[in-house]
Amino acid sequence: MNINHFNTLVVSLASAFLLSVNCLAADLFSVYQLAEKNDPVFLQAIASHRATLESRPQALSQLLPSVNLNANSTRLDQDISSASTFGSSGEVNFNTRGYTLSVSQPLFRRDRFIALDQADSEIKQAEAELVEAQQDLIVRIAERYFDVLASMDNLEFAQTEVMSLSRQLEQANQRFEVGLSAITDVQEAQAGYDLAVAQEIQAINAIDNAQEATRELTGDYVTAFDVLGDNMSLVRPDPETIDSWTQLSLDQNLGVIAANHATKTAREEIKRQSAGHYPTLDLVASQDYDSSGGRFGSTKIHSTSVGLELNIPIYSGGLVNSQTREAHENYNIAMLSLEQARRSAQRLTREAYLGVISGISQVTALNQAVVSSETALEATEAGFEVGTRTAVDVVASQRATSEARRNHSKAKYDYILNTLKLKQAAGTLSTDDLKLINAWLI
Repeated sequence: MNINHFNTLVVSLASAFLLSVNCLAADLFSVYQLAEKNDPVFLQAIASHRATLESRPQALSQLLPSVNLNANSTRLDQDISSASTFGSSGEVNFNTRGYTLSVSQPLFRRDRFIALDQADSEIKQAEAELVEAQQDLIVRIAERYFDVLASMDNLEFAQTEVMSLSRQLEQANQRFEVGLSAITDVQEAQAGYDLAVAQEIQAINAIDNAQEATRELTGDYVTAFDVLGDNMSLVRPDPETIDSWTQLSLDQNLGVIAANHATKTAREEIKRQSAGHYPTLDLVASQDYDSSGGRFGSTKIHSTSVGLELNIPIYSGGLVNSQTREAHENYNIAMLSLEQARRSAQRLTREAYLGVISGISQVTALNQAVVSSETALEATEAGFEVGTRTAVDVVASQRATSEARRNHSKAKYDYILNTLKLKQAAGTLSTDDLKLINAWLI
C-alpha cells in the first residue's frame, strides 16, 4: 500500500467517524437532563434521600400509642381417672377462648425524644447530600461533555499533522529521486508521518472513549455534540476576592453542611445512649376476656385494667456505659469528617478561583495567538500564490493555526469547568449556570 493510498484510507475512516457522530445532536443541557434521569450515582442519592425521610415517622411512632390484640382458642380433652367428691371421673371435652386488647402510651422515654431530634438532623443531612449530588452531576456531565469536544479538537489537529507530514514525505521522496538528499531524510520523514498517522488513530479512539464516559452517566449513546461558539463571555468572580469565596464555601458548601448535620446527629447519639440510665414511664391499659368450660361448668370473665408502668434500670452489665463510649468515639469521627470537609471546601474553592482568574488570562492570550497564526497563514498562502512559499510551508502554517485553535478551545473549556467548580465549592451551583453555558453552544 503506498503512502497516498494509506493516507486516503485514514482520512476516509476519520470522515466516516465524523459522519457517525452526526446521527444524533445534543447540547449540554439536553445531555444533563438525560443524565439526571439515568445516572446511577445521582439516582442512588435520590433513593437514599427518600429512605432517610422515613426516619422521622419511624422515630415519631415510638412516642405514639401502640395497640395490640391477642386472641386464643384452645380445645381441651381431659381423661380424669380419679375424682374427689366434687366431680366424677371420665372424659371431659371443652373449649377455652379469649382475647386481650392492650394499649401502651409512653409518658417518659428520654431516648425516644432524642431519636426524634436525630431524625430531623438526619433528614437535613440527606437534603444537603441530595443537592450536593445534583451539583456533582452538573460538574461531571460538563467535564464529560467538554472532554468529547477537546477530543474532537485533538482529532482535527492530528489530521492537520498528518497532512503536513505527508507533504514533507512527498517532498523528501522527490528530492531523493533527483539526488538532492540522502535516503535517511526519506526514512526520517516516513517515521514522522507514520507517528502522525498513529496519533490520528489514537485521537479517533479518544473520542470513542470520551463518548463512552458520557454514556456512563446518560445510559445512552450521544454521538453528536454542539460545539462552543464565539459568544462566550469571560466573567470574573464576584466578589473578586479569594478570601470572600473561601468564607462563602465554609458557610454554604453542601459537603460542609451535610457534615455539620452528621456531627449533630452523632452528638445526640451520645445523649440517646446515656439515656439508658434513665427510668421509663408508660401508661398501660388492657381489656381481657376469657371463656372456658370443664367438669365444673363454664366460666366467662371480662376484665379491664388501667395503670402506670415504671421501669428503673439498675444494672445491665455495663452495656449502657460501653454504648455511650462508642457514641463518643463516633462523635469524634464525625468532628474529624467535618474538619476534613471544611479543609476540602477551602482547597477546592481556592483552586477553582485561581483557575478562573488564570483561565481568563489564558483565553485572552491564546485568542491573540489564534489571530496571529491566522494572519501568518494568510501571509503564507499569499506567498504560495506568488511562488515565494512552498506547499509544505502552507501546511505547516495550517498546523500551527490548528494547534493554536485547539489550545484556545481547551483554555475555554477549562475556564468554564473552573467556573462551575468554584460555584460548586461555594454551594451556589445550579442548573441555571448550566443553561447559561448551554447558550454559548452552536
